[in-house]
Amino acid sequence: MAQPQPEERITLDQVLKLVDKLSPEEQEQLRKKLSNKTWGQQFRQLAEDIERDRIAKGLPRLSEEEIMAEVKAVREEMKAERVRQSQSSN
Repeated sequence: MAQPQPEERITLDQVLKLVDKLSPEEQEQLRKKLSNKTWGQQFRQLAEDIERDRIAKGLPRLSEEEIMAEVKAVREEMKAERVRQSQSSN
């Protein structure tokens, strides 16, 4: 019986070259898919960070609504920072 071949590792450079071959619409679809994928990871990490900070301060756990409010506040601050950076570079 033949041994299965190990899967060849694909480099970032190879992926980028393939992405360059996609149409602008396909690149946008890829961007959205990657953005959605990382958003869930970022949300979970942010929620864990908030909870860890609250527990360290002896505060009770946050509700889902409170977590979403915290996330929204952080997103608004990040958006404001991008605007400030954009204005300072112009």
